[in-house]
Amino acid sequence: MTQRQWVTAVVLGLIVTALFWIDPVFIPLALLGPLLVGAIAGARGEQWLWVAVVWIVAGVGAVVSDYVINQEDVVFHLVLTVIMVGLASLAWWVARSVSSRRQASA
Repeated sequence: MTQRQWVTAVVLGLIVTALFWIDPVFIPLALLGPLLVGAIAGARGEQWLWVAVVWIVAGVGAVVSDYVINQEDVVFHLVLTVIMVGLASLAWWVARSVSSRRQASA
């Protein structure tokens, strides 16, 4: 990954961390966000590592910020981080596979 891609992934992850503090968007963002970002990145041919970094940064940011502010929910956010990376990876893999098949048949 280029330096620009690293910075973009980290900044996007930090933005997601901040958005996690808005209660009405927390669940949709944590469950649909990884699927959407993974699918778009996979279809565009982005590297899997970029997708993983976005959601790892978002998850670890949630762990740290929630611990600093509330001193709780560390295990919840760690488990959610694994789930988010898994969802994003699955969506990336599916989109990448579909995109590769389309290019091969064209």
